[in-house]
Amino acid sequence: MIKIKQENQEGAIYKFGSGLSLFFIGLAIILFLILLFPTFFPEKYDYTKLSSLGSTATGFISPIVAISAAMLTFLAFWVQYKANEQQKNDITIQRFENIFFEMIRLHKENVNEMKISGYGVLLGNSLEREKGVLTKSTESKIQTERFVEGRKVFVSMIKELTACYGFCQEYKSLTNDTELLKIGYRLFFFGSVSSSITPNEKDSDIISKMRIKLKKIRDDHKKELGLKTTFKDIQGDIDLHIKYAPFTGHESRLAHYYRHLFNTVKYVVDKEKKGIFDYQQSREYLKILRAQMSNDEQLMLYYNYINGMGSKWEDEENKFFSHYRMLHNLPINRVRFVENPRLHFKKQIEEIELETNGSEQMFESDDKI
Repeated sequence: MIKIKQENQEGAIYKFGSGLSLFFIGLAIILFLILLFPTFFPEKYDYTKLSSLGSTATGFISPIVAISAAMLTFLAFWVQYKANEQQKNDITIQRFENIFFEMIRLHKENVNEMKISGYGVLLGNSLEREKGVLTKSTESKIQTERFVEGRKVFVSMIKELTACYGFCQEYKSLTNDTELLKIGYRLFFFGSVSSSITPNEKDSDIISKMRIKLKKIRDDHKKELGLKTTFKDIQGDIDLHIKYAPFTGHESRLAHYYRHLFNTVKYVVDKEKKGIFDYQQSREYLKILRAQMSNDEQLMLYYNYINGMGSKWEDEENKFFSHYRMLHNLPINRVRFVENPRLHFKKQIEEIELETNGSEQMFESDDKI
């Protein structure tokens, strides 16, 4: 897009220069023909008198030629100057794109390298026969090592976080919904046994109870090697269909992932602010980045933001979600427990509709509540 715009500007410069050159060439030819005209009718003109006319014409044409030469010289320098500026800008954009696409490559590597060590089970059946007759059948379970890798990690994380939110609902009466969900997210992110969760006096009782509760669930899940996928709770049955020990934390995976993703977006926006390219081109670059993210990644990004740990994505300084649409493909129908994105971003949605006359919306799946 930038390249097309630059080529159009360059074409306009050359077109103007060519037109000006043709104008002065044409003017010179016309003046030359006027001076040459008397030679076609020698019997009608006294050449002794034409010498003064020639001197007058020379005096008239010389300034025009001098001015034309000066203008063409200026135009040549101006075109060269613009070409140099264009070359510098092209080099700057090329350097930016080299770094940007390298950051995208690293983002994909971050996702592909994600791995959670878990467990699976092989079911066996031993048969005992006596004189050819089946007398006993014994089922056996053999634990195997199993890994959740790549984008599938985010699929499992969504299930685990949603289950954690569900288990937290038992303590709704002890605090408000917002604080309860923040506690639930911290337990999911850091792990229920992590010392990084430093409760204040108000939340200490809830966190202590949740630690005990989640430990019991984790022990039951490990004991059954992941075969038990439904846990009964006060709020009803809660699904926890994952193949690793739940609530052990994902800080080592997600912290680096979010940090790199945030810095990539900020890198693009900072270059736009410096005037290297405009807002629309910035949006095009970020569309390429967003295209690398699965729906589950965008869903996790929203959960991280709404619970306060990723608040810098959308604040007074940064408008990465609203202005740059980094949550455009968010699967809103899958958001559970936390505030609906359409309600949370109601003001931003109205601003986008006003600025674009309704031609754009913040979310792909519609902005209507």
